Amino acid sequence: MSELLKLKENVLIPHPGGSLSFGTLPEMPRFNLRGGEIFLRVGIHKGINKGFGVRHVWEAHKTDLAIFGFHTIDDVAAHIAKMIVPGAPIYCEFKEMRGDHRVAVLKNPTGSLILEPRNERRGFGYYVVTWYPKRRAEGTLVGTIAKPDPKQ
Repeated sequence: MSELLKLKENVLIPHPGGSLSFGTLPEMPRFNLRGGEIFLRVGIHKGINKGFGVRHVWEAHKTDLAIFGFHTIDDVAAHIAKMIVPGAPIYCEFKEMRGDHRVAVLKNPTGSLILEPRNERRGFGYYVVTWYPKRRAEGTLVGTIAKPDPKQ
């Protein structure tokens, strides 16, 4: 059994490179969208379209993930890391979600990620809600994933 399954749902999963951040959404003032780090939590799966994080992605899409070569729940973070790369397009559907908007990050040909803006103890950030294999993002192209800051 994966050690992941023993963790509480809000525990952050590290990027395969070791950092807790999977990347950065830049400030997008033209669209009134805040910038912030992207995080992945262990999460919970409560059924189709209900849940978040690694557990939700795995339980809802394990068959689809296998097509891309990801065969265990422990592979989910690596799959997500391959999507959140500098230059990956960011789309926003501009649907109200607790006063903020959900953001879809798209990196063809591996599907779409849905991120949710949240204020947590560590401050503001974007958290992975789910991944799905649909390659065409809906919404408006609002920016691209930022390049890492070489000073950090």
